[in-house]
Amino acid sequence: MLSELLEAARFASTQLAQASYSSRQEALLALINALKTAEPLLLEQNTLDLESSRDLAVSGIVLGWLRLTHERLQRITRWLEQLYQAPDPWVQALPTGRNTFRYAVPLGVIGLIYEGLPTLSLLMAGLALKTGNALVIWGGASSRFTAQAIANVLQDALSRTSLPLSSLQTLPFELPPASWLSQPKAVDVAIAHGRSRFLAEHRSATCCPFVPLALGNSYLVWDGSVSPEVILSCIQQSHDGSPDRPLAIEKIIVLAGVNPSHLTFVMNELAQAGYKSAVDEYLRATYPELPMVDATEWSLPYLNQRLAWHYEEDLGKAIAWINRYGTTASVIATTNYQDCCQFYQQVHTPLVYLNRSPQLERLSALAIGVVAERGAYQGVMGIEQWLSTKQIWL
Repeated sequence: MLSELLEAARFASTQLAQASYSSRQEALLALINALKTAEPLLLEQNTLDLESSRDLAVSGIVLGWLRLTHERLQRITRWLEQLYQAPDPWVQALPTGRNTFRYAVPLGVIGLIYEGLPTLSLLMAGLALKTGNALVIWGGASSRFTAQAIANVLQDALSRTSLPLSSLQTLPFELPPASWLSQPKAVDVAIAHGRSRFLAEHRSATCCPFVPLALGNSYLVWDGSVSPEVILSCIQQSHDGSPDRPLAIEKIIVLAGVNPSHLTFVMNELAQAGYKSAVDEYLRATYPELPMVDATEWSLPYLNQRLAWHYEEDLGKAIAWINRYGTTASVIATTNYQDCCQFYQQVHTPLVYLNRSPQLERLSALAIGVVAERGAYQGVMGIEQWLSTKQIWL
């Protein structure tokens, strides 16, 4: 059964690579319409997942990812509609020199595995159709009812087009990712969304390029030159928005110029808003009532309303700390222009924000997430990252 599904996906990828733009657009429009029609059923099946997940003691973080609402489905529909309006990504010829040029081609078969965010499969299905890639989807047991309902939406959409039904496939959750990601050429790229343990478990079994979508662990540097209200807004806005909050600020570096009363004010306001803080050894002397941050936590995401506070004497040392432990995004809040320049030039995180809250604008960027690992690509993952290039010599 598994080998047949994977072979069907590979066959579909060859058909999609030759599909016309109108055929791909037709399928994307069919997906949008099918999603609108299926909303009541999706919400109903999602309720079953939420009820069974509580019985299975699924973590609150995963439950937050799993939960569907009318508003979330509306945002996904708007995202797909904007994707539909985007130009054909294949048509851009990229000149490289005399007698040669490059043009975009699909990657082939893309695998998606997720721990508890089934709506990600809808975004990726849209990107797959737009770019001409086949998609193989696997979700954990906590989302099995929602995942099956989404699979029905995808198949319903494809049945109204000329594209193969195997272009967008959902594997049973009983088939562990290791059973197919470990097979050579089963998929060309594996994209993963989940907590650190989930990613580590499945990375080790994968023999193709493995692309985890980054979550949390964004750093904020506060030098004291901006008001505490600005810091509050920056932190809280980063925790709003999409269910997985991929760029949430979880670590704050306080420089020597911060007024102690301002720091206390910000911590108290965040505590009243439900945030839990921990501090490093230096700040513990001032805030003995707060727990110490474990040394292993500086490089890991919390994925909830937890914050870790660290003190450094100057910006250079703060940048060195971020380059050692930061993964996703880094923010500086300062009125000093030279410090802004030093920060964006020297910090290594893939996304850098100057005096603004880090938020993944999935709608305007047509992005599904952020890739934070150093390698072939770092940054926002959107249409361009679903394509490769072929070089032609004349």
